[in-house]
Amino acid sequence: MMLRKAKFVFAIVAGLAALGLAGREASRLAEQRQVAQEYEPPPPGMVFVPAGEFLMGSDDPEAEPDERPLRKVFVPAFYIDRHEVTNREYKQFKPDYKYPAGQDDMPVTFVLKPDAEAYCRFIGKRLPTGAEWEKAARGADGRRYPWGNEFNPAFCNLRKPAAKTDPDGKACLLPNANERGKLPPGSFPQGASPYGCQDMAGNVWEWVSDNFYDRGMFGFKSGEPRGVIRGGAYGYSSRQGRASYQGLEALNTTCHDVGFRCAMTAVAKK
Repeated sequence: MMLRKAKFVFAIVAGLAALGLAGREASRLAEQRQVAQEYEPPPPGMVFVPAGEFLMGSDDPEAEPDERPLRKVFVPAFYIDRHEVTNREYKQFKPDYKYPAGQDDMPVTFVLKPDAEAYCRFIGKRLPTGAEWEKAARGADGRRYPWGNEFNPAFCNLRKPAAKTDPDGKACLLPNANERGKLPPGSFPQGASPYGCQDMAGNVWEWVSDNFYDRGMFGFKSGEPRGVIRGGAYGYSSRQGRASYQGLEALNTTCHDVGFRCAMTAVAKK
């Protein structure tokens, strides 16, 4: 009897292993088909990001726990906005939305995540996933910033480091001394990502569709999910501007430097 049970258990384990191998092979073949597939051009104002693996996350010493490890992730083909959504665009969705005069073409901010999602639906799009956003920002090779591995303050709207001629750091004590404030999208063409996206390091934080559950990683007292924002903003440093960095924001709050851009699943050519 014991021998029969052992054989039966072995057969089950072997069967599950075979199913697992078959599932992985089917997944691999499906990914290969997506990579080989041709897609329609992106809609106006968007860029195309092809299907395939990219290096996501970070093994940098300064990386946060939720960034680790650096790993390969497959992302299906998608389109994503070249620029952040502007006040002018957002007001078409919400006519009573108010912002300072003369800032029609500045990135929209003070937007709650549900409102960002509603705007995306209104125009037939959606928020990008965190993996989509990160691939669009850094390409497939795991670079730290959209333009490469070395930080360059001339390529983005992030807080400038204190000048070397200010050894006492007094300029850092002045309000806004090392930041430019919010700027029109596309103000730093040299900082474009490999796919042509602008301002994916700095200017304003951007909502993505993911929610973050702490599970003790950061010691939040509440088990409530938090929204994820990416890219850093004009008042933040090069550390927050890294493509792998994730900011966390309560879902019922927003700020003067939180905006978004939209994405769409790519349409295969028939």
